[in-house]
Amino acid sequence: MKKILFILSGVIAALTASVGINATTVPTDMYVEPGTTSCVVSWVDDDNSAWNLRYRLFTGESDDPVLLNSLDGTIYTNQSYQAVTLSSPWSGNNVYGGYGALYFRNATHQSATTDGYIKFTIPAGYQNDIFTVNLTTASGQYGSGRFVVGSIQTTAVEYSMSASETHSWTVTGSAGDVITITSPENQYSPDIAMIAVYYVPTNEWTYVNNLTKTEYTIEDLEMATEYEVQVQAIGDNGTLSDWCRPDVFMTLDEEPFVPMVHILGDVDDQQWACDAGTKMTYDPETEIYTATVHVDADKTFGFTTEIDANGDMGGWNYVNLYRFGPESNGLFELTEDRLGRQLPLSFEWDYFSDVHVLVAGDYEITVSLEDNYIIIGRTSVDVQIGDVNKDGKLSISDVTALISAILSNATTVETDHYSPVAADVNGDGRITISDVTALTNILLTSGAS
Repeated sequence: MKKILFILSGVIAALTASVGINATTVPTDMYVEPGTTSCVVSWVDDDNSAWNLRYRLFTGESDDPVLLNSLDGTIYTNQSYQAVTLSSPWSGNNVYGGYGALYFRNATHQSATTDGYIKFTIPAGYQNDIFTVNLTTASGQYGSGRFVVGSIQTTAVEYSMSASETHSWTVTGSAGDVITITSPENQYSPDIAMIAVYYVPTNEWTYVNNLTKTEYTIEDLEMATEYEVQVQAIGDNGTLSDWCRPDVFMTLDEEPFVPMVHILGDVDDQQWACDAGTKMTYDPETEIYTATVHVDADKTFGFTTEIDANGDMGGWNYVNLYRFGPESNGLFELTEDRLGRQLPLSFEWDYFSDVHVLVAGDYEITVSLEDNYIIIGRTSVDVQIGDVNKDGKLSISDVTALISAILSNATTVETDHYSPVAADVNGDGRITISDVTALTNILLTSGAS
């Protein structure tokens, strides 16, 4: 019993190795994202680590040869050979039929003055395409011998046939070209049971092998053109899965429109204007717009996908149609709790607002028109001497913050609401009660409360 189990386990192991169990899973959920001259193909396959990919023009045609026409010699059943006139697209010279076959006589035959032949004219719709000529000889003693087949574009090839044999010739031709069948035999050709001409589709696949990621970008495609693509898995021992179901896609006829996004308002050195703005940088991979700008305290900025750069589009009446911003029923105050958060966007005039900056500094702005959100992060804060609590303005609150830092002996430790640089009001490099006096004098002079 143990011996039988051992043998069975060996057989199972051998079968598993020969089948390539890891490659039996066909890749699934293939997704194609086309561009104008390229496309990104991705698929799902958790069972394998390598794949082959193939693609080609999509024609909707089968890969199998297509029969264009045939000439059946077996229909000539009369018990004597009689001259035959062939119908288009066939033609011939010295062609005879009888005894279930066709043949043609050459000039050496006593009743002929020229060599015989059978010709096929390629119909309309073909240009430098591939065709096969399948010729089957008749049975019996007259069924063996040599034939020569060629075309205008293909050198004639001779082949010696046995009785009841089928042989194929491959030729290239275009509409109106003639495929010619001759025989170098003395007096007459071998008897012919059948001649069939096939068109051979030449829509060949382009292969990309041994991919190690479940995503691949196909380059150098034609614009506005249909293609089909397939993927197959490679097992650990090199065996291959079936090809997945083909995905047919069409490349774009033009580059997809990507709107420009400008930041309007009091950013960097600009002011509110309908003909100027800070252009945000677009990343096509993430479909995200980004920009880093400097904004002073108590200033505002907004967004638009159009500016009136030439001053001839209608000014603000034109630009306002393309403005957007964070959702808000009133002026959007950029408070500390809103920094770095993903905030929803609105494109409806009554439901978005410009951004009001409370603290001067550099701001990194991220906008997604695809997912409708904005993120505003502050990368640095402008230091205003005396703005001890970092709220962007001078007030009695700064005096309170300064006194608190001195009393707690934490004058050198920066926090979200305390700036050691701003606390050194008199600029002597130390933070003492003298700075409290200096800050109080500034407030009294400016009239701040």
